[in-house]
Amino acid sequence: MKIFILLFAFLNIAQAAPATPAEPASDFASLCKATLQNQPASLPLCETIHQKFFTGEKNKDIAGIKPSDVNAPSSPLDDKIQFFMFNDPNYLSGIAYCYFVYRNWINSAEVGPDQLTMSASGFSILNEDLKTYQTWVNTKPEGKKCKARVEKESEVSVANLEVSLKGAVALIGLNPYASIQTPNPTLDSVMNEMKLTINHERIHAYQVACPDFEKWSEKEWSNLPFAKKNEYIKKYPSYTWSIPKVAGREYVAFLFESTPEKISEHVKSCKIK
Repeated sequence: MKIFILLFAFLNIAQAAPATPAEPASDFASLCKATLQNQPASLPLCETIHQKFFTGEKNKDIAGIKPSDVNAPSSPLDDKIQFFMFNDPNYLSGIAYCYFVYRNWINSAEVGPDQLTMSASGFSILNEDLKTYQTWVNTKPEGKKCKARVEKESEVSVANLEVSLKGAVALIGLNPYASIQTPNPTLDSVMNEMKLTINHERIHAYQVACPDFEKWSEKEWSNLPFAKKNEYIKKYPSYTWSIPKVAGREYVAFLFESTPEKISEHVKSCKIK
């Protein structure tokens, strides 16, 4: 079941390769400068984002953030969610790649760990069904193969999500390296994308934390006119709209991602443990 927004933008990045034979360090600033070297007007963006999010961080690979850091509003659920941003995008694959393969959200024959780091600008993993995933990745042939691939290609360990999400409703990760791989990126465009991602993914977290809100989401999709449903299906074809839970989650998240305050009336009776 697809419960996150993956902003895939498979671009021709051959032009973004460094001019020198040496590979850049895998931190955001180095990768950003290599990617935008042919877009000189956008190059200052690399240092701006680096200074804003990654300077002084004790953990240089993954930086903890708050929704307000990307101009997203706060929410009562925030203390149950882990928010972070990738300075080294390889760690995105360490957390998410095998989980996405396990859930059949990506095809490992078509999308490798490196492609994921260049195309997924944000995602969430919800605290549901993680035990079965951990069994798969640690003991099943396909899972162990996936784990070995990430460790070889991304040179990072594959996270134990059952442990990582213990006591949390969800983790939400942002990857600015993918966000800058659009024509003429600006600070405003990158920040807005990250804000919408947090808003969208946090709605999914509420759907897991609040069963009544989940039911309401499914009902809203069910009652939507056929023509309106088709608009969403055509606009976001990668989602499995035939599954009511997926359709309900994605419809409501897209509906309210720009105005997340509007879900307040639908979750006010939820008891967050």
